[in-house]
Amino acid sequence: MLETKYIETTRTARYVTYGNLSSKTKYFWFGLHGSKMRCEQVGFKFKDFDPETHFVVAPEALSKFYEKGFGGDVVTTWMTSRDRLQEISDFSTYLSSLYHQYEKQLPANCTKTAFGFSQGGTTLFRWLHNSNIDIDILLAYSCWIPEDIDLTISKTVLSNKKLIYTYGKQDQFLTQERIEKVNLVVKKNNLIMNVESYDGDHRIDRTQLANLFDKHIKDIKDA
Repeated sequence: MLETKYIETTRTARYVTYGNLSSKTKYFWFGLHGSKMRCEQVGFKFKDFDPETHFVVAPEALSKFYEKGFGGDVVTTWMTSRDRLQEISDFSTYLSSLYHQYEKQLPANCTKTAFGFSQGGTTLFRWLHNSNIDIDILLAYSCWIPEDIDLTISKTVLSNKKLIYTYGKQDQFLTQERIEKVNLVVKKNNLIMNVESYDGDHRIDRTQLANLFDKHIKDIKDA
């Protein structure tokens, strides 16, 4: 009889950093990319930020594949529908390990922002639900918020974090109907979410990222 079984094994994960981690670091960013992306595509979006005061860690998803079937760029995904619970457990362990590696090196008053774009945003919510992570801000960018988990009982308590949701008004994946469903998930989980829309499509916009920093993150420790 054919029987499916599982075994835990170690993996070598890839990630990029931006900035110089030192006593001058004031802002720590932990950024998750979307599906069919690579970690560099998140790190690149911070190139206009001061590398002396901003330090960015952008992990890459564990599952790689060719963008065009058997060739083309190598891209990644955080999870699929097959063995989904195992993948969530695996990436939660991986992300927590990487986060803690850098968290213990941060200056005491550093502002910590967990950031996720598209599938990376959904991954972000699942990770924080499964793991107790010390962050100040959650920035969900053009993503679906999981409706199959109770975020009111997440191991990372979201009720005392600053929560930001941003999306482009021309995003081809976030129709008005989808945004209304996202709002229902937010309401169901009693989340206080700062929602910021802007003119743009389904991509990380560097100008919008800078605007969000100036409005919601820059002075949070001084408020």
